Amino acid sequence: MKKQLLILTVLFFLASVSLHAQDANTGAIFKKFKVDVSLGYASPQVSGPGTKAGALFAIEPKYAVMNDLSVGIRMEAAVMANVSQNGSSGNAKANFSYLATGDYYFSDKRFRPFLGAGAGIYTFASVNLDSSISGINSIPVSSKFGFMARGGFEYGHLRLGVEYNFVGDKMGYLGLKIGVVIGGGRK
Repeated sequence: MKKQLLILTVLFFLASVSLHAQDANTGAIFKKFKVDVSLGYASPQVSGPGTKAGALFAIEPKYAVMNDLSVGIRMEAAVMANVSQNGSSGNAKANFSYLATGDYYFSDKRFRPFLGAGAGIYTFASVNLDSSISGINSIPVSSKFGFMARGGFEYGHLRLGVEYNFVGDKMGYLGLKIGVVIGGGRK
């Protein structure tokens, strides 16, 4: 038992020295804190005649746990609309989400592809418009638990990504984003 513990301790020590040496040799040490600010295109899961996509805005502060792994909190607003063919009725929905997120980076170079995921609360508010009833019909608000999967890359302080937000009752949506990374980068 003592021999196995000694072997594990020596292996752990050698592995930690090796990892530190790799970071020192490649200069792959990144600043711990950054904020992603993104704008994008949102497309609802359910589409049909007159369904329109919308726009989204997200801000996500992150902390780099390791060079390859960042965790953060994403706050996003997406607005999408659906208008009838003749324009006499339709609806608009706004989605606000607050998710705990994680991104894994596959490179420590200037070009950094990543995959990520997140989970949290999605709050939906929708407005139904009908000109035959003269005005706003209803404004229901609901909250649901959901999750998100994403992929993309960072190049310097530019960030491009594709996200799919999985929310129950066919309320999910696809987001295509372009943004800037404030902070982060190499030390």
